Amino acid sequence: MKHKKLNTKVLFLASWYPSDVNHLLGNFVQKHAEIASDIVDVEVLFAVSNENVDNFIVKDTIINGVKTIIVYYPKIKSNIPLLSSYKKKSAYIKALSIGFEKLTKQNKYNLVHLNIAFPAGLFAFGLKSKHKIPYIITEHWTGFLPHKKEYEKLPIYIKRQFKKIYSNADKILSVSEHLGESLVNLKLTKNFETIPNVVNSEFFYPNHDELNNDKVRFIHVSTFNDEHKNISGMLSAFSQLDRNYELHIITEGSEDEVWKKLKAYNIPKENCLVDSKLTTKEVGEAMRLADCFILFSNYETFSVVLAEAWRTGIPAIYSQCGGLTEINNPDLGVQIEPRDEEGLLNALQNFQITDYSRGKIFEYSHNFSEEKLREQLLKIYSEVI
Repeated sequence: MKHKKLNTKVLFLASWYPSDVNHLLGNFVQKHAEIASDIVDVEVLFAVSNENVDNFIVKDTIINGVKTIIVYYPKIKSNIPLLSSYKKKSAYIKALSIGFEKLTKQNKYNLVHLNIAFPAGLFAFGLKSKHKIPYIITEHWTGFLPHKKEYEKLPIYIKRQFKKIYSNADKILSVSEHLGESLVNLKLTKNFETIPNVVNSEFFYPNHDELNNDKVRFIHVSTFNDEHKNISGMLSAFSQLDRNYELHIITEGSEDEVWKKLKAYNIPKENCLVDSKLTTKEVGEAMRLADCFILFSNYETFSVVLAEAWRTGIPAIYSQCGGLTEINNPDLGVQIEPRDEEGLLNALQNFQITDYSRGKIFEYSHNFSEEKLREQLLKIYSEVI
């Protein structure tokens, strides 16, 4: 499908992006870049340290139709904190400068779309100062949230850099209302717009056939990180569940780790299915076979997996902890308090798939569709440029 396209060149400058160092880091930024490329000319610039290189290496590729420059540079090692910080910053800026020079031999940018303000925002600020290229920020970092308070613990000189980056941006975008309000409360900005992460409609869509499961199928997809996802609390509730059910856990880590946790909570093995490192397509297939998605996190910035569940038309039982979990709509599932194991157990015990309409849930999930994001980006770019 062809889309209205602006005669505009946008540099997607990212603090996080998938690379040979980490294939998953910033995959939501990559998805934004690919969708933006439908409406403007987009090129991506990212730099990352790599312990396997001893010089600056430029990787110039076309990924899903988007020209992408990734610059790898050697890891900086120093036992002196201030010296180490200075050297790391210098190497990082040099890497981005090398990549930018390669890109700008033929191109002139109308806008920099900065993704995650720090540290790439230092380079965005430099481009605005030197070349008068405006920049906007899309923020994803959970460290701003009151649950985490990571920003508040940063050294004063790092906070000053954040403030400089934010105060010179032409527009601030946040992936959730909750995160945007945190930015305001921290006095990094007075205004923001919400622009959600997007779900891949190629892989996440409803199952239009009626499921006749002989047991309720619950599904959980996460990193299995207890501090973030409260796995212990979730499994504690399941260990007390008195009904015929199946729990399908999809983890990015080790299946053995999951089975050990399940055993520790005396959850019957015959009630469980565990998978590791599934493809996006496989996760979508698993969600379509489920009756209900479970999210019992302590905090979330957006929660792509919750959006993916709703995009497949399944309801969720989820803790109110930021991002999409702030939405309280009984048509979408049951919202509970974070760490409320009794509330989770009660919701699991009383869940009935017949209380929900897959069609209605899918209709609501249009808010996280590619088409919706294109509309928002087109409006934002037109206002700034």
